[in-house]
Amino acid sequence: MNLEMITHEPTGPKKPVDLLFVHGICVGAWVWDRHFLPFFAQQGYRCHAVSLRGHGKSPSSLPVQFNPLQSYVDDVRQAVDSVNAPTVLIGHSFGGGVVQKYFQMGGKGAGMALLASVPPYGLGLASLRTMIMNPLLWAEISVLMTWGVTTMDPGVIRKMVFSSAVPDHVFMDFLTQVGEPPIVASMELMGWPPLAPMPGAWGASKVMVLGGDEDLFVPETDVRWTGAYYGVEPVIMKKTAHAMMLEPHWQESADRLRSWLDEHHSA
Repeated sequence: MNLEMITHEPTGPKKPVDLLFVHGICVGAWVWDRHFLPFFAQQGYRCHAVSLRGHGKSPSSLPVQFNPLQSYVDDVRQAVDSVNAPTVLIGHSFGGGVVQKYFQMGGKGAGMALLASVPPYGLGLASLRTMIMNPLLWAEISVLMTWGVTTMDPGVIRKMVFSSAVPDHVFMDFLTQVGEPPIVASMELMGWPPLAPMPGAWGASKVMVLGGDEDLFVPETDVRWTGAYYGVEPVIMKKTAHAMMLEPHWQESADRLRSWLDEHHSA
């Protein structure tokens, strides 16, 4: 598979690990390219962002809606192999679920950072909670997963993904680039069969968990439970919604990730 990979070479002395960023649902490697890739390259990290098949500029032999989770795990494995260096995997949202499944299936890496990620027990509980607490949002998400992005109210998409501080032009640029959802893989990320690696081999040096207090898609409760599963204290960013890499204060989230990387992976 000829996957799109965006790479930024480090500025100055290179850190001993590479970073591989894995995007969330309906987007591609481009979400990392606006801020995160240049930022971490300036910190000395060789950075890569992959577009999973059917996303961004990566082709797909099937319509993206029908790709199974295994296909995306294979994409991550291919991307890691192409990096050919010790690599920390950084997964956002859907991409965080794919990264966890990659490690569960024996994938190799120096560590993983889960940003607003699918929790290790899957999305089933979060979906049920949303249906009870916010039925209108649950209905809109169901429309997305059934009929695609073009059928959704743009105002609902904005509320799901961004905080109110995001300028209109950023949202409109985002909206013009989103694609269709991988429905089959998303159903597999509901939590059965299990998607996460066993927690015993992980710890503060191997896993970082980060989320936002204004995230409607992966709420703070799931971020905290993800941290508990892996035995780490999660980082909760204030006034931050789901697409933290595109928020006006994106650098605050990037700085927390950089601090963890520098502490555990720069020696």
